[in-house]
Amino acid sequence: MRMRGLSRTLRLSGAGLCLAGAVVVAPSGAVAAPQGDYLNPNAPVSFRVADLLRRMTLAEKIGQMDQIVTGSLRDTADPADGMCRNTGGNKDPLQPSCLENVLVRNFTGSILAGGTDNPVSNTGHGWAEWYNTIQHYAIDHTRLHIPVIFGVDAVHGFGHPFEAPLFPQSIGMGATWDPTVARIAGAATSRSLAATGWTWDFAPVQDLYRDNRWGRAYETWSEQPALSAAMGGEFVTGLQATGQAAATVKHFAGYSESINGHDRVEAQLPIRYLQDVFLPSYAGAIDAHAAAVMADSGSVNNIPATASHFLLTTELRERLGFQGVVISDYGDVPALAANYHVAADFAGAIAKAVNAGVDMSMTPSDFVGWNTGLAQDVQRGLVSVDRIDQSVRRILRLKFQLGLFDHPYVDAGKADATVTAGRDAALTAAQESITLLRNENNVLPLKPGAKLVVTGPSADSMTNQLGGWSVSWQGVFGAGHVCCVGPADQIPPGTTVLKGLQAADSATTYAPDQASAVAAARDADAIVVAVGEKAYAEGLGDNPAPALPADQKALISALQATGKPVVVVVVAGRPLGLGPARTAPGLLMAYQGSTEAGTAVADVLFGKVNPSGRLPVSWPSEADTPGADFCGTCPSPLGDQPKVLDQLPDTAGGAGHNYNPLYPFGFGLSYTTFTTTNLTVTNPVRRTVTVSVTVTNTGTRAGTQVVPVYVHQPVSDVLVPPQRLAAFTRVTLNPGESRTAQVSFPTSVLAVTPGDVDGTARPDVEPGAYQAQVDAMTAGFAIR
Repeated sequence: MRMRGLSRTLRLSGAGLCLAGAVVVAPSGAVAAPQGDYLNPNAPVSFRVADLLRRMTLAEKIGQMDQIVTGSLRDTADPADGMCRNTGGNKDPLQPSCLENVLVRNFTGSILAGGTDNPVSNTGHGWAEWYNTIQHYAIDHTRLHIPVIFGVDAVHGFGHPFEAPLFPQSIGMGATWDPTVARIAGAATSRSLAATGWTWDFAPVQDLYRDNRWGRAYETWSEQPALSAAMGGEFVTGLQATGQAAATVKHFAGYSESINGHDRVEAQLPIRYLQDVFLPSYAGAIDAHAAAVMADSGSVNNIPATASHFLLTTELRERLGFQGVVISDYGDVPALAANYHVAADFAGAIAKAVNAGVDMSMTPSDFVGWNTGLAQDVQRGLVSVDRIDQSVRRILRLKFQLGLFDHPYVDAGKADATVTAGRDAALTAAQESITLLRNENNVLPLKPGAKLVVTGPSADSMTNQLGGWSVSWQGVFGAGHVCCVGPADQIPPGTTVLKGLQAADSATTYAPDQASAVAAARDADAIVVAVGEKAYAEGLGDNPAPALPADQKALISALQATGKPVVVVVVAGRPLGLGPARTAPGLLMAYQGSTEAGTAVADVLFGKVNPSGRLPVSWPSEADTPGADFCGTCPSPLGDQPKVLDQLPDTAGGAGHNYNPLYPFGFGLSYTTFTTTNLTVTNPVRRTVTVSVTVTNTGTRAGTQVVPVYVHQPVSDVLVPPQRLAAFTRVTLNPGESRTAQVSFPTSVLAVTPGDVDGTARPDVEPGAYQAQVDAMTAGFAIR
């Protein structure tokens, strides 16, 4: 996605701009302060929006609907077309001529920091100064002094400033089954964004995990809509709680299930499947009042999502009730002409997108083409002024709600302290995310003082541990990376697996390669090997066969041959083919688990923390597993795609055709044991179902049990999965302690699209008999 925005610093020049303390001395061309009721901070937002809108020219309105990447604020304007282009690379300074051209002459309303876009001083202070400089120019030099709104991808924390603590990627957060940690992460991210001014966050990703091959799978919370909706809704609540940051639900809709596992390609999705499975996940964040929604970059059923009135208006606004700003993804409006060919030119593409429901185009650089094209559309009667006013009202409302008119600048001197805070919260999230998959003969927890050998490519790699959207789009890389030259000298501070184990156990030995690890194993009590994936993001992360590489499998086999207990720690953004790791006595999934993941791994391995993570996705079987869900002609050796919990009933037979993962959705081990008893269900009251269950810790250690509540519908007009996750809770208990847990859910989570094969109606809940399921227990209830 936003990969080209690369600007870095502002050059001192004769235009009168000064960087010291982010102070901007207005040049002689500065505009006098405007007058208007929209500047009254005590007036209602709706009144201020209406007052400002009536003062704006059509050109000013059109500019508000455009978002330009920071690269367009560098270099000099091209005399051929007036555009400012990034011709010198990542360290081009901002140029007054481009600030003038983009912000003043072309009225651009929003600026994007792209995926590799960092200021030279890549700190909170540097980001705040960068923001103040651009914002001052926009306000001081425009007729109506309308502030710019600044967007950035803060996916697992504010990932760009290299000293910021980062949370687990969303798939790891989903493994916590704890919406509270998502809310805390959202709040921490909000504080960092507000301190620097980059307050429009392009997160959370509410796409469902549907295909292991997709390079953005780690950005999703779960394969199940109920879990994804809960996590995303709480993230939005945390991010927007103070009104200082805006969340963006993406990518609407069905982005995660393309026909071939690749990014930004077509999807063929029955509308019933889209409505019943995908849309509830987006709805979880929309119902939390997310400020914005980003459209899917791909096409759905042969229509580009950016040009789909059915998706962006019928589904999003009329059926889900969304009222905020709809923004396109990076370059997707011009792509309607250049790539999809559903329009003859840029102007035609703009008309299609705006009429479909797009309020703002992430263009990202052709601001002249956007302004000219939309103006032509109005002149030709292809887009109405009323439709433009509708979008601009939404954009201005967002700016007023964020306080940009009343408090447009930030205190750069306070930004560093805010951006670098929150490390304890990131550690808690990492601790809760770690999922114990195997613990044969109780090899874990390790005994205090155990002699450990630590090895593997991810043992001491912060880059692998963090994954993508960390300092840079594809992660922290140096020269020679296939994508780009990244800030290799800006490794975020934190604790790797090796450093975490060394801090927990002074008898830890590091072996950098297979030969030294095998040799050191002779004197060891156990071996910890950290394997998995390197960092990646979209496109480069697409993988037809996600599995441990051959050299990592060979390393594990060699370590197993020593006869010493081997504990495998998987550091990855998705389930992988494990090979010999599948039979290791100890097996942990650590995901891409934050700057603090090394401490969290050590805490779990030594028993300081009792693991409570549960898989948020199904872990597919492998080809050599008996009864595996493997399709010999499928592109992925991990099995059919998708193979998830909500597989529908069928009449097929033979081993492997049903849901048969290596580890099922919701799986995870603990160092203690639990029982659940006394399941009861309260019949729906005001369309809400309440489930009660008694949970008992029958082991010898305190621990946390995740209690998922599934619903089975014995008879239904429309096929539904045998089990649907409806709700869940976490229960923490001391040894021998029992507690009755209650969890409620609205009956709307059971809604399905009625009708025959061609069903496209609004989903509804079918009356009849249902069963709540917790473990092996069932309890019936009825919906009338």
